[in-house]
Amino acid sequence: MSTESLPVIAIMGGTGDLGTGLARRWLQAGYQVIIGSRTREKAVAACDSLREVMAERGTSEISVQAMENRPAAEAADIVVVTVPFSHQVSTLEDVRDALAGKILVDVTVPLVPPKVARVQLPAEGSAGQIAQTLLGDEVSVVSAFQNVAAHHLQAEGEVD
Repeated sequence: MSTESLPVIAIMGGTGDLGTGLARRWLQAGYQVIIGSRTREKAVAACDSLREVMAERGTSEISVQAMENRPAAEAADIVVVTVPFSHQVSTLEDVRDALAGKILVDVTVPLVPPKVARVQLPAEGSAGQIAQTLLGDEVSVVSAFQNVAAHHLQAEGEVD
């Protein structure tokens, strides 16, 4: 499969450790990645950092761009949400219309302060179920990557 035929991936909340870690892995694999954020400035800073890190690793030809969350969701084929649980619903509500007919990969882990060391399952059963209920049948929600630590994604080498 050529990189031109690969889907474009937008990462909402892509400025954090998990979002940039996933972006690095997808960029290394040749995907076009859009870093989404509530503010374009934060997305631009994350993209600049990604370009610098990728160049240090010997990969200077990458396709990464910065956008606010809504335009990022509109421009992508696959949308990934890596925001904290407390921002999951508001983020998805902001981009709901842009997700119709797309795949949403929800990386949200239901951690609720003060007990952030332990997952607290919501009444709906999971963060992924909350997303599916909110977005409806027009969006295919996949819950994934909650068990992959951001520091493993940021590091060199394989991820088990």
